Amino acid sequence: MAGETHHPIDLLTSWTEALLAEREDDRKRLSKVLSGSSLKVRRAERLTWSPVEVVEASYAFGGAKWSLACKEGGGLPGIFRVGSAVLLTPIGDPKDVAEWGTWPARVMKMRGMEMEVVLEGDGPEGVAIQHLSWTVDARADERSYKAMAHALSHWINVEDESLKAFRNAVLAVSAWPQDPHPDDAIAAHFEGLNAQQQKAADAVWSRAPLTLLHGPPGTGKTKTLVTSVSGLVAGGEKILAAAPSNMAVDVLVERLGTAGLNVVRVGHPMRVSEHVLERTLDAQVQRQPEFGRVVKTRQEAEQRQREADRYVRNFGSEQREARRAARAEARAMRKEAEELEAYLSEKVIREADVVCATLVGCDDRRLRGVKFDVAVVDEAAQALPPATLIPMRRAARLVLCGDPCQLPPTVKSQGGRLLEKTMLERLIDAHQERTTMLEVQYRMHEAIMSAGNAHFYKGCLQAHEAVAHATLDGLRPWLWVDTAGCGFEERRSEEGGSVSNRDEAAFALDRAAEWLQQHPAMTLGIVAPYAAQVELLRDLWHQRVVAGEIPAQAKVTIHTVDGFQGQERDGMIVSMTRSNDCGEVGFLQESRRIHVAQTRAKHACMLVGDSATLSSDSYLGWLLEHAQEMEAYDSAWSWMC
Repeated sequence: MAGETHHPIDLLTSWTEALLAEREDDRKRLSKVLSGSSLKVRRAERLTWSPVEVVEASYAFGGAKWSLACKEGGGLPGIFRVGSAVLLTPIGDPKDVAEWGTWPARVMKMRGMEMEVVLEGDGPEGVAIQHLSWTVDARADERSYKAMAHALSHWINVEDESLKAFRNAVLAVSAWPQDPHPDDAIAAHFEGLNAQQQKAADAVWSRAPLTLLHGPPGTGKTKTLVTSVSGLVAGGEKILAAAPSNMAVDVLVERLGTAGLNVVRVGHPMRVSEHVLERTLDAQVQRQPEFGRVVKTRQEAEQRQREADRYVRNFGSEQREARRAARAEARAMRKEAEELEAYLSEKVIREADVVCATLVGCDDRRLRGVKFDVAVVDEAAQALPPATLIPMRRAARLVLCGDPCQLPPTVKSQGGRLLEKTMLERLIDAHQERTTMLEVQYRMHEAIMSAGNAHFYKGCLQAHEAVAHATLDGLRPWLWVDTAGCGFEERRSEEGGSVSNRDEAAFALDRAAEWLQQHPAMTLGIVAPYAAQVELLRDLWHQRVVAGEIPAQAKVTIHTVDGFQGQERDGMIVSMTRSNDCGEVGFLQESRRIHVAQTRAKHACMLVGDSATLSSDSYLGWLLEHAQEMEAYDSAWSWMC
């Protein structure tokens, strides 16, 4: 940030302290429930399965693999998801726990009341594990914290002077590194980019140590990024492309693959979208001719393990020695299989044009030691600063892309607030002259764009002529419907958490039904800032579908605003939910939340909210005035009379 005098080590240390505060807050929240609650409560709180039996035990790349089945009454379905961190504890007296130990694991597959997990390590040996009952508890996921901590430690302790200069510039605490000579630029040119998109691509191809791309909603940021990466690859460079979420990474994988690049997706296959599964590292390794040897060696290892665990009636020293030898042979075979699989992984990665992973996934052991020419981070405005440091370790240059005017990364603890300002935001503040902002948007009607353009982008955005006046017949492109005076009162859940507003939800769904009657084929998003309101909207919508009031095939998605970031629909209806005498707006005080909600819409956007409550917030008050000036304001009474 311009004017800051942070020493780089001070800044990195303060981020480390904030990260520790976040991790500790996560641990305490979970520990409070797990340690202070009965098994019945833990099951009801969707944190525990118990008792669980081990149906099958085998070995996978990275650890022991167990297939588990929850016994009747042992828990609720759907509480764990693929990738969840869990802890396995044997049920019994302390002697059993001491003998078999507690085992951290990660969920690989879920199906009803069955799951497949991979343990962190080889796991306990012997058939006895299948005769024990186990408890599966949710545990705080330390993997992301560890990856960020590794990166922080690396950049705090780096000694190479050129890397220090790179680090300091990326932290916006020193001058920008010297640009390369123009002769070093990559001579790449692609058709189909507008002037600003071409300027952004040229900045990437200049081989500058740092490049910033500010892409507001609908401006073709991903298209520009894919074109830029294609040019880098054509220039002989190897690219690491990353983003904070699996969904964002999969979009990159799909688009880069469509552009004809050899793309490898690093990450657990169960966390990857189905349409890019063939591009995962695991899938590509399994297609290697030598992979048959891996399978055969693992099968032989399992056979040796079964022989070692076979029941023997007269068990003496000779049998004990034979069992020990068989187990040692099984371990040696598993190690051989792992080493061959690791070699095949290295080969696939080495031959790739682009390797894609989440930011945390860039700490994957299979990428350690691999060097890239450029690290590209998409959706960088949603990434915690220490997470952005992870791919920086793998490359000599960095490209950050995103929009700081959309929702920031989630920070839960008071001690972690320092992490809310992302590296992209810091760098854009510090280096406006080095930032390319895309200015033509191709998604939405100009009326939908108008508020965000005026408030966040200083009026720089233009709606392309193809979308500027594109509407759906009978629907106003942008409208605030004021529920003040209608008696639509909010309610807080019994647990004192989330907020809902039943009357406003019903009103919003009435408008949605009207829209679908006029345009049955339209795609429609209905969003709210609160999970309780989203659940209420979904329940009421389901009731209408069951009653036959709404066609079941309607293309409707109901979600939180945060869960909708990065998506788009023909129309959006936003239930702002809050209506109280105190002027409390809660989540809506983050102005970027409503901005994100509106800019998902292409042709029609309706905000439903109580002006008497919401206008107490400076941004929402301004937004209401903007709607009135644009003649985009109406009262809910217009539909109720």
